[in-house]
Amino acid sequence: MEATDAPLHERVAALAGGMSASERMVAEYMADHPEIVVACSASELGTRTGTSDATVVRATKALGYTGYRELKRTILGTLTRQRDLAATMDDRLARAATEDGPVGRVLDDTVALLGQLRRGLDMVAWRRAVDALIGAPEVMTYGIGPAGVVASYLCLSLKRIGLRARGVETTGFRLADELLALRRDEVVVVFAPIREFREISLVVGHAERVGAKVVVVTESLGMALADRVHAVLSTPQSTTSTASEITAGLVLAHALTLSVAVTNRSAAVDTLRLVNELRASASGAELDMSPLPPLD
Repeated sequence: MEATDAPLHERVAALAGGMSASERMVAEYMADHPEIVVACSASELGTRTGTSDATVVRATKALGYTGYRELKRTILGTLTRQRDLAATMDDRLARAATEDGPVGRVLDDTVALLGQLRRGLDMVAWRRAVDALIGAPEVMTYGIGPAGVVASYLCLSLKRIGLRARGVETTGFRLADELLALRRDEVVVVFAPIREFREISLVVGHAERVGAKVVVVTESLGMALADRVHAVLSTPQSTTSTASEITAGLVLAHALTLSVAVTNRSAAVDTLRLVNELRASASGAELDMSPLPPLD
């Protein structure tokens, strides 16, 4: 694939080495925050990156675009297309048609996505999210569809280190009953990779009303929700590659758990010891069909 036919993040990876330091910084920012780029002028993006509109335009052209307008049009087309599940799958299958098959492409794309996540993570927002979890009397996790799997994983992980947590994946009318339990100073962690479904807006709005803090993990909704939530953990765009849209969320859920556990290591370890004891009592026997042999 020619660099000028590639998605934005691949263009940056291929061409950033030939840019000046300021142009490379702008290019990486654009790849990490496409939802911000489509809402900003070149001048506004220059201010956000501490550079200038001229630097933004030079970086854009160095990436193979005719100008900033074409870049924005291309990103907007990608953001629109990613809401279409069939289109996303079609794009991924086209990318997976490589010599070593889908597995090689998925691994490469996932490694690249995690590199973007490491580079682009807002550490101020991360600290706010961790501090909120540490001080919360209870945590509610929420997600829809595949994101619900990540929400459930975080809920289970937090319980296993001694936090009070409940996971919710409910949609429609029944979500109202789940929200009745939400109280002031609790924390809601919402996984919403791409779309602000009506339920996402309801959860955020109700949390605002009762005084609960909201942490959102998303790749597309950062600007839309930033003013309404306690912290936004932005993840890289995933639908332009074969990497799963839940990969970054899973990694951040695991990192959140460890970041909370490290503040009270003994309590976390003791809780997991209790989990082991309760499992053994529940099974009444060895948990494993093939236990490890005893040491000599």
